Amino acid sequence: MSEFVDLLYFIPQAPKLYWLFLGIILGNLILSLFLILKYLVRLASTQIIVPLSVLYLLFAIFFYDYRGANLSDRYQTVGWWGSYYETIQNLKFNTQFFWRGTLKPEFYDWPYGGVLQKQINIQHPPKKILFILNESWGTFVPEHGAINLSVKAPLLNLPNVKLIAQGENPALHSTIMGELRELCDLKAKSSNFKLGPFDKFKKCVPVRLQKQGYTVQAFHGSYAKMYDRKDWYPHMDLQNAHFFPQFSNIKQCHSFPGACDYNIVHDVSAANKSAQGKSFIYWLTLNTHHPYSELDMLGANTYDCHQPLFNGRQEACRNLNLQHQFFQVLADEIKAGGFKDTDIVVVGDHSPPIMLDKYKDSFKPDSVPYIHVRVN
Repeated sequence: MSEFVDLLYFIPQAPKLYWLFLGIILGNLILSLFLILKYLVRLASTQIIVPLSVLYLLFAIFFYDYRGANLSDRYQTVGWWGSYYETIQNLKFNTQFFWRGTLKPEFYDWPYGGVLQKQINIQHPPKKILFILNESWGTFVPEHGAINLSVKAPLLNLPNVKLIAQGENPALHSTIMGELRELCDLKAKSSNFKLGPFDKFKKCVPVRLQKQGYTVQAFHGSYAKMYDRKDWYPHMDLQNAHFFPQFSNIKQCHSFPGACDYNIVHDVSAANKSAQGKSFIYWLTLNTHHPYSELDMLGANTYDCHQPLFNGRQEACRNLNLQHQFFQVLADEIKAGGFKDTDIVVVGDHSPPIMLDKYKDSFKPDSVPYIHVRVN
């Protein structure tokens, strides 16, 4: 419960869409309490029981059937409210999330392994490694080949960039589970990582690389208290972590409270260039977070969201435009010489949540794309 209270501090910086959801929930609650108190003496009357029952039913449906909660079960339906099955699944998910403040995570092996340890030979790693966990980067299903290739095309079109590997990997439904998967090849039953125990973190990539003499740094545009990263990052040997507002440019973007990735990339680049000897940099991106704000776009959209392909898929289209922009920003920094002689691995943290689109099947639900390149 204390973790839920901590998250309340970030409400002022939350996207307006989340404010709307919160306002509807609070409005329903206040109206319900008002009616109960006003008609308390007449609760036995059938005239008040029916309206109150309808009101509470609407509140329960809204709270337990919002899009994007349990991403593993929500991709086969069409429309706003979904199915009764989805409602039950969300009820189970939200109940578990509510009690996460007391439920220990119980770390155990992720059976499929993370991309990072598949792509980087930990026994003989390259001298400089940039690992990017890319917020909400998914595999677009409609017209699969052309669009997915074009999203990362800015990176592949550079003459000094060599493609090592690309593909997809199984993934779970949240960002911090993605961090655990990629950095440690682990998963957990609860998201309250700070409760430990941390004995299995000894196998995490930053821990193993630091023992080999690597300088380890981490970058994330949000706050250190978000998901308690300030508490459990050090157990992964991510003591040298940079959070908001510890950046050269602290302009905040709109998708989620925190600094803009297109500014943070310069700090990441500077850290990579200035690193003496062997270096591992972990960058968790932020601006491609739901609700995929067009206000975070630097220029014209790459994909026209008015074309027939994106009918009923506006959130998906905005996500693709922001993802293409991210790879363009990364490519521009490479052209500026920021990541010379560096292996770069980029992987999605989870499939993009889709809440308001008519069609919820724009992205593969249980896998994420990755790409591994070497900059000469």
